[in-house]
Amino acid sequence: MDDKKFWICLGLAGLGPVRTKRLLETCGTAEKIFRLSSPELAKAGIPEKIARNILEWETLPWQREMDFCERNGISVVTIQDAEYPAPLKQIFDPPSFLFIKGTLPADNSVFFSIVGTRNPSFYGIKMAEKFAEELTYCGLVIVSGMARGIDTAAHSGALKAGGRTVAVTGCGFGQCYPPENRNLSKKIEASGAVITEFLSDAPPEPGNFPRRNRIVSGLCRGVLVVEAGQKSGALITAHLALDQGREVFALPGRVDALTSKGANQLLKEGAALVETPEEIIAGLNLEVKKTPAQENKAPAGLTEREKAVFDKIAGRKKITIDELLEDAGMEQPELFGILVSLALKNLITELPGKIYTPL
Repeated sequence: MDDKKFWICLGLAGLGPVRTKRLLETCGTAEKIFRLSSPELAKAGIPEKIARNILEWETLPWQREMDFCERNGISVVTIQDAEYPAPLKQIFDPPSFLFIKGTLPADNSVFFSIVGTRNPSFYGIKMAEKFAEELTYCGLVIVSGMARGIDTAAHSGALKAGGRTVAVTGCGFGQCYPPENRNLSKKIEASGAVITEFLSDAPPEPGNFPRRNRIVSGLCRGVLVVEAGQKSGALITAHLALDQGREVFALPGRVDALTSKGANQLLKEGAALVETPEEIIAGLNLEVKKTPAQENKAPAGLTEREKAVFDKIAGRKKITIDELLEDAGMEQPELFGILVSLALKNLITELPGKIYTPL
């Protein structure tokens, strides 16, 4: 890990991704950057304070950072390492290095991001979990920011499906943010990875999250926005994804809900409207088939009539009340009672227009 100290020193010196990328093109390695003279750094346009840190790099607390990584099982992956995610290298300002807890899935994995508001409705949470679970069954790796709300639901859905998920944080590993997600973070580490570009003592400052978001979108083939306000960080992620050439999808929401304004605005701007996970698979031009064991199955404890209705909804993925009335062969009051019972058991949800879909 000795060679990693020069990469860590780049961060400690205050050298950002774009300047680092430009210097690497000239010098070839991180170590050689620290051999540049004061005039050479000035010629390269490096600000005086950063140049002084580079010239005096041995005084920087790089050893403390390396010791912290070793104690906490954190690996350092640089942009020149084979393990560095290939899609992330393609963006304008890729992180020079990543701190990683866990194991990043292989490069041939399809990464997909689900993001949204920190204050979602019950519907938003359920949709984020459902889409994450279904896309995980299809073999995708779910990426999000481990924030409260939709991010947490997305990670949880992927874990529920027994799949891999990646969390990108907006602070260093010296703390967990939000603190209530400490156990979730450990579960993510066990199945995938928690990653950050921030040094260990970096706090979760507001300015860190747009930087975090470019990694979330940069890792992925596409991004789904589930419930987002008009000034939501999820919209920043979506616009970054567009700039990076990624696919952007949005789940439509209620027109009178503040948490729907952002997602609905994205739809007006040309994001793909989706109502089912299968539409995302199609939008990404993937040919993925789930195994029968991964299809929705009626849980134990349902009455025969409840099971019959659930199977019809699960089999169609999305079905209208009129279609259910025709297929179920029962009177409207009885069917409505069963639908309410299934909804209370968190097995189905009602979409606008009396359309039902499994959770």
